[in-house]
Amino acid sequence: MRERGYSVDREETVPGIAGFGFALRYGTPAVDAISCSVPVARLTPEHEARIVAVMRDIRARIESRLPPAPGTPDWR
Repeated sequence: MRERGYSVDREETVPGIAGFGFALRYGTPAVDAISCSVPVARLTPEHEARIVAVMRDIRARIESRLPPAPGTPDWR
């Protein structure tokens, strides 16, 4: 997850569902996150790439609106 920057759950929790999770990095340790779940039957490589791109953008927008907590890295 760290190298990629997000987590993926492919039917590990719910059969037929894949989930993508992104930690919000304005504090250490991260205590907030955003996620997106999608039926595996509709998940193509192109769809997955689009989900990841949109979620990265949403995370960046959220993080840019909040100041980093004191003593934590500024990921922006």
